[in-house]
Amino acid sequence: MKKIILALFSTVLLVGMGHAQVDLEGLDGKKALKKAKRALNAFNLDQTNSGDKLLEAKQLINYTTKQEGYKEDAEAWALMGQVYNAFSAYNQGQKVLNPDFQDIEPNGGMIAFQAYKKALELEPGEKSALDGLREAIGSISTTGLTAYEQTNYQESFNAFRSVLDIHKILKDNGAESPLDPEEEYDNQIYITAMAALNAGQKETAKSYVTQLYDKGYDKSSVYDAMYKLTADEDMEAAEEILNTARQKYPDDLGLLFTEINHYLKLQKTDVLEEKLKQAIEQEPENPSLYSTLGNVYDKLYQASYKDSSYDEAENYFALAMEYYGKAIEKKEDFTDAIYSLGALYYNKAALVTEEMNLLADDYSKEGTAKFNKKKEEVEELFQQALPHFKKVEMVDPNDRNSLIALKEIFARENNYEVSNAIKDRLEKVEAGETFSESYFKSQ
Repeated sequence: MKKIILALFSTVLLVGMGHAQVDLEGLDGKKALKKAKRALNAFNLDQTNSGDKLLEAKQLINYTTKQEGYKEDAEAWALMGQVYNAFSAYNQGQKVLNPDFQDIEPNGGMIAFQAYKKALELEPGEKSALDGLREAIGSISTTGLTAYEQTNYQESFNAFRSVLDIHKILKDNGAESPLDPEEEYDNQIYITAMAALNAGQKETAKSYVTQLYDKGYDKSSVYDAMYKLTADEDMEAAEEILNTARQKYPDDLGLLFTEINHYLKLQKTDVLEEKLKQAIEQEPENPSLYSTLGNVYDKLYQASYKDSSYDEAENYFALAMEYYGKAIEKKEDFTDAIYSLGALYYNKAALVTEEMNLLADDYSKEGTAKFNKKKEEVEELFQQALPHFKKVEMVDPNDRNSLIALKEIFARENNYEVSNAIKDRLEKVEAGETFSESYFKSQ
């Protein structure tokens, strides 16, 4: 009910804001400027009932700055800034009453900034322009924050960068700025950097991040960003940044995840085991952590098996099974872990197949027995892998990797009807088609 009342009240405030139309025919710049001033003053005196006057002022000042003698008039451009600042203030007031209010002139702050900037180019130190720029900072900051929350990072960056530009203009004109306190300026650099980074403007982001990093700005995300911006060019330098960050913020989960991804990229499984266990302690309900640790043990298993360290390999195999299983316990339809569990058996079958093939030319009784034993082991491993790949396909019938594995396993079993059906699906998926129904669910 409260929301409805506020919406109705907002409608009342909008009286006269809809269709103001000014007759501009025959109006010269001087008269238009005077009329624009009067209209803005009328709005300021009664903002509740004089919304049409603000629209009128907008039409008049836009007209004025296009007229000869006023295209380069500092007073006219400063007045334009005042008009568009008024729109921003009006919008913010309405949103206090009704959060669903749709902005009138949503870019008012940015237009005001450009108008004041023009005024100061024409007349450096123009007081009303400097005052207006300080006022515009608030509305432009709000625009940037709103855009950031809506993941419109480019718009957010444009707004935050404009705030920094305004600060510079104010200082160049010997005026005070809301960003004069060091903490306020640093915070503006920080949010501008984060917006640039999320907008994909790495080089631009790096210039801001470097400023903060060099002065030891106390936010873990600055170190995280500096690492990521450095890693593409110099992994060794990036690792130093990451190590410094982890020492400075040992309990920061975001940095821990960055560290895990770093060592995953470098395939440093020994370090990863420790880091992932630490992450699981901090975030025990995260299935991805268990699955990733399972993958680490999976790699260690394969490496040990190839080195003929079979006891060690079996230990890692068991640990991989355990952690993939824990991931699935946390999330039953977690296809990454389900697939990985199937792949664990499938890849072991491939390793044992290599051993089996080495025995193929040994026709002795003992050689034949060993060959048949390996063959049985291979078939059993493929059968252990099969239900996991089937489950992935039932959750996601368009999962390419599971379709490949299923096609191969059924072909090994001489079940060409199913193998060919899966092959047909695989080819369609690879061609860009999608299936809404699982093959195995319909069987």
